[in-house]
Amino acid sequence: MTHNEAWHFARLGRLLERADMTSRILDVKHKLLSADPASVGSLHDELAWGALLRSASALEMYRKRHGQIMPSQVVSFLLFDQKFPRSVRYCLRKGERSLHAITGRPLGTSGSSAEDKLESVAKRVDRTDVGDVLSRGLHTWLDELQGECSAVGAKIHDSFFAVRQDV
Repeated sequence: MTHNEAWHFARLGRLLERADMTSRILDVKHKLLSADPASVGSLHDELAWGALLRSASALEMYRKRHGQIMPSQVVSFLLFDQKFPRSVRYCLRKGERSLHAITGRPLGTSGSSAEDKLESVAKRVDRTDVGDVLSRGLHTWLDELQGECSAVGAKIHDSFFAVRQDV
């Protein structure tokens, strides 16, 4: 497909959904995995975190980069890795590029509420590390992130697809 406006809209939608779904998979699995504190560090725990990585198509790349499965590294990998195509950070930054390609504005410039919102969410993720997330509470942080991703989608809808009624 030609990398025109339609391609960038499809890519933007795919990336935003991927960021949202990665955060949801992590949120649900983390809740299930942390329900039994006695299993932390056990073989079952490692298998469960491996299954989480597998469900995000991340196990092989995680193993190549980090080796042993450690929960905080899994969280960091799925949220903040700059090279893993399913990490939240990667998806938001690539989504930003597609949105700017659609509007024709260079990265770092603003012209629409959608660009502003996506940039603010991406910057928030860039400024955060796994320690901040875990000390704040993973579920709380992910819930806010999911709300912000939803708000980005609403801004994109308002900017490009909403029917405007001239009064």
